[in-house]
Amino acid sequence: MAFRITAKEAARYPGLRARLAAAATPPVRSQRVRGKTAPSTTAYVQWDPDREIGDARRWVLDLPDTELLNANDRGHWSRRQRLTSSVREAVAVLARQQRIPQLTRARVIYVVKPKLRTRVFDPANWAPSAKAAVDGLQDASVFEDDNAAVVTGVDPRAGERQGGANIRMSLVIIDQGEGTQP
Repeated sequence: MAFRITAKEAARYPGLRARLAAAATPPVRSQRVRGKTAPSTTAYVQWDPDREIGDARRWVLDLPDTELLNANDRGHWSRRQRLTSSVREAVAVLARQQRIPQLTRARVIYVVKPKLRTRVFDPANWAPSAKAAVDGLQDASVFEDDNAAVVTGVDPRAGERQGGANIRMSLVIIDQGEGTQP
Protein backbone atom coordinates (compact mmCIF):
# COMPACT_ATOMS: atom_id res chain seq x y z
CA MET A 1 0.00 0.00 0.00
CA ALA A 2 1.44 3.35 -1.01
CA PHE A 3 0.81 6.50 0.96
CA ARG A 4 0.44 9.79 -0.87
CA ILE A 5 1.03 13.09 0.83
CA THR A 6 0.99 16.52 -0.64
CA ALA A 7 3.96 18.87 -0.72
CA LYS A 8 2.16 21.06 1.82
CA GLU A 9 1.83 18.12 4.27
CA ALA A 10 5.46 17.14 3.70
CA ALA A 11 6.61 20.67 4.51
CA ARG A 12 4.38 20.87 7.55
CA TYR A 13 5.57 17.54 9.02
CA PRO A 14 9.29 17.05 8.36
CA GLY A 15 10.31 13.39 8.23
CA LEU A 16 6.76 12.22 7.54
CA ARG A 17 7.65 10.60 4.20
CA ALA A 18 10.48 8.60 5.82
CA ARG A 19 8.26 7.44 8.69
CA LEU A 20 5.49 6.39 6.31
CA ALA A 21 7.99 4.50 4.15
CA ALA A 22 9.39 2.75 7.21
CA ALA A 23 5.88 1.83 8.35
CA ALA A 24 5.07 0.41 4.90
CA THR A 25 7.98 -2.05 4.94
CA PRO A 26 7.55 -4.99 7.29
CA PRO A 27 10.13 -5.29 10.08
CA VAL A 28 12.88 -7.85 9.66
CA ARG A 29 12.14 -10.78 11.96
CA SER A 30 14.82 -12.65 13.74
CA GLN A 31 15.44 -16.24 12.65
CA ARG A 32 15.73 -17.37 16.27
CA VAL A 33 12.84 -19.40 17.62
CA ARG A 34 12.13 -19.48 21.34
CA GLY A 35 13.82 -22.44 22.97
CA LYS A 36 15.93 -23.21 19.90
CA THR A 37 18.97 -21.07 20.55
CA ALA A 38 22.31 -21.96 19.08
CA PRO A 39 24.69 -23.57 21.57
CA SER A 40 27.09 -21.12 23.12
CA THR A 41 30.32 -21.70 24.92
CA THR A 42 29.29 -19.26 27.65
CA ALA A 43 25.75 -20.63 28.08
CA TYR A 44 26.72 -23.03 30.84
CA VAL A 45 29.42 -22.23 33.36
CA GLN A 46 30.24 -24.95 35.85
CA TRP A 47 31.25 -23.89 39.36
CA ASP A 48 34.84 -24.46 40.52
CA PRO A 49 34.78 -24.81 44.33
CA ASP A 50 38.56 -24.79 44.83
CA ARG A 51 38.94 -21.45 43.07
CA GLU A 52 36.17 -19.75 45.06
CA ILE A 53 36.51 -21.34 48.49
CA GLY A 54 40.21 -22.11 48.72
CA ASP A 55 41.30 -24.02 51.80
CA ALA A 56 38.49 -22.95 54.15
CA ARG A 57 36.92 -25.64 56.32
CA ARG A 58 33.86 -27.01 54.50
CA TRP A 59 31.39 -29.87 54.35
CA VAL A 60 29.60 -31.16 51.26
CA LEU A 61 26.15 -32.73 51.51
CA ASP A 62 24.86 -34.48 48.36
CA LEU A 63 21.09 -34.71 48.50
CA PRO A 64 19.56 -37.96 47.27
CA ASP A 65 17.86 -38.15 43.90
CA THR A 66 14.58 -36.58 44.94
CA GLU A 67 12.22 -33.98 43.54
CA LEU A 68 13.19 -30.42 44.45
CA LEU A 69 11.18 -27.23 44.89
CA ASN A 70 11.41 -24.77 42.03
CA ALA A 71 10.47 -21.09 42.31
CA ASN A 72 8.69 -21.28 38.94
CA ASP A 73 6.50 -24.18 40.02
CA ARG A 74 3.03 -23.06 41.08
CA GLY A 75 1.88 -26.42 42.39
CA HIS A 76 -0.61 -27.16 45.12
CA TRP A 77 0.34 -26.04 48.63
CA SER A 78 0.26 -29.60 50.01
CA ARG A 79 2.72 -30.81 47.35
CA ARG A 80 5.07 -27.90 48.13
CA GLN A 81 4.81 -28.68 51.84
CA ARG A 82 5.59 -32.37 51.22
CA LEU A 83 8.65 -31.50 49.09
CA THR A 84 9.84 -28.95 51.67
CA SER A 85 9.58 -31.53 54.44
CA SER A 86 11.43 -34.19 52.45
CA VAL A 87 14.34 -31.85 51.59
CA ARG A 88 14.51 -30.55 55.15
CA GLU A 89 14.55 -34.04 56.67
CA ALA A 90 17.09 -35.38 54.16
CA VAL A 91 19.53 -32.54 54.90
CA ALA A 92 19.11 -32.96 58.67
CA VAL A 93 19.91 -36.68 58.40
CA LEU A 94 22.94 -36.07 56.14
CA ALA A 95 24.29 -33.35 58.46
CA ARG A 96 23.97 -35.64 61.49
CA GLN A 97 25.68 -38.48 59.60
CA GLN A 98 28.65 -36.26 58.74
CA ARG A 99 28.73 -34.93 62.31
CA ILE A 100 28.97 -31.29 61.30
CA PRO A 101 29.68 -29.26 64.45
CA GLN A 102 27.65 -26.24 65.49
CA LEU A 103 28.95 -23.22 63.57
CA THR A 104 28.83 -19.60 64.74
CA ARG A 105 29.07 -18.15 61.21
CA ALA A 106 28.80 -19.96 57.92
CA ARG A 107 28.03 -19.49 54.27
CA VAL A 108 25.97 -22.03 52.34
CA ILE A 109 26.38 -22.59 48.62
CA TYR A 110 23.83 -24.77 46.93
CA VAL A 111 25.05 -26.42 43.76
CA VAL A 112 22.32 -27.39 41.32
CA LYS A 113 23.27 -30.27 39.01
CA PRO A 114 21.09 -30.27 35.88
CA LYS A 115 20.25 -33.17 33.60
CA LEU A 116 22.61 -34.12 30.77
CA ARG A 117 20.62 -32.44 28.02
CA THR A 118 20.15 -29.12 29.82
CA ARG A 119 21.72 -26.26 27.88
CA VAL A 120 20.89 -23.17 29.88
CA PHE A 121 19.22 -22.99 33.28
CA ASP A 122 18.96 -20.66 36.25
CA PRO A 123 20.24 -22.26 39.47
CA ALA A 124 18.58 -19.51 41.53
CA ASN A 125 15.19 -21.04 40.66
CA TRP A 126 15.89 -23.73 43.28
CA ALA A 127 16.06 -21.21 46.15
CA PRO A 128 12.97 -22.71 47.87
CA SER A 129 14.82 -26.03 48.07
CA ALA A 130 17.90 -24.25 49.44
CA LYS A 131 15.78 -22.54 52.11
CA ALA A 132 14.36 -25.90 53.16
CA ALA A 133 17.92 -27.30 53.24
CA VAL A 134 19.16 -24.48 55.49
CA ASP A 135 16.20 -25.13 57.80
CA GLY A 136 17.27 -28.78 57.84
CA LEU A 137 20.77 -27.71 58.90
CA GLN A 138 19.19 -25.76 61.75
CA ASP A 139 17.15 -28.86 62.70
CA ALA A 140 20.44 -30.82 62.88
CA SER A 141 21.88 -28.13 65.23
CA VAL A 142 24.51 -26.97 62.74
CA PHE A 143 23.21 -23.44 63.25
CA GLU A 144 21.62 -22.08 66.39
CA ASP A 145 19.49 -19.87 64.16
CA ASP A 146 19.50 -19.26 60.40
CA ASN A 147 19.43 -15.45 60.62
CA ALA A 148 21.80 -13.18 58.67
CA ALA A 149 24.31 -12.95 61.53
CA VAL A 150 24.85 -16.73 61.46
CA VAL A 151 24.25 -17.65 57.82
CA THR A 152 26.05 -14.96 55.85
CA GLY A 153 24.70 -16.08 52.49
CA VAL A 154 22.89 -18.78 50.60
CA ASP A 155 24.29 -18.63 47.09
CA PRO A 156 23.38 -20.65 43.97
CA ARG A 157 25.93 -22.27 41.66
CA ALA A 158 25.70 -24.48 38.58
CA GLY A 159 27.16 -27.94 39.05
CA GLU A 160 28.16 -30.65 36.63
CA ARG A 161 25.54 -32.22 34.41
CA GLN A 162 24.40 -35.66 35.51
CA GLY A 163 22.04 -38.41 34.53
CA GLY A 164 18.94 -39.31 36.46
CA ALA A 165 15.28 -38.58 36.66
CA ASN A 166 15.58 -35.38 38.68
CA ILE A 167 17.77 -32.33 38.91
CA ARG A 168 20.06 -32.89 41.90
CA MET A 169 21.44 -30.51 44.50
CA SER A 170 24.46 -30.44 46.80
CA LEU A 171 25.13 -28.13 49.72
CA VAL A 172 28.55 -26.76 50.53
CA ILE A 173 28.73 -25.40 54.09
CA ILE A 174 31.72 -23.10 54.54
CA ASP A 175 32.85 -22.27 58.06
CA GLN A 176 33.35 -18.53 58.52
CA GLY A 177 34.01 -18.64 62.25
CA GLU A 178 35.72 -15.97 64.31
CA GLY A 179 39.13 -16.15 62.61
CA THR A 180 38.08 -16.20 58.93
CA GLN A 181 37.15 -13.46 56.52
CA PRO A 182 33.69 -13.45 54.84
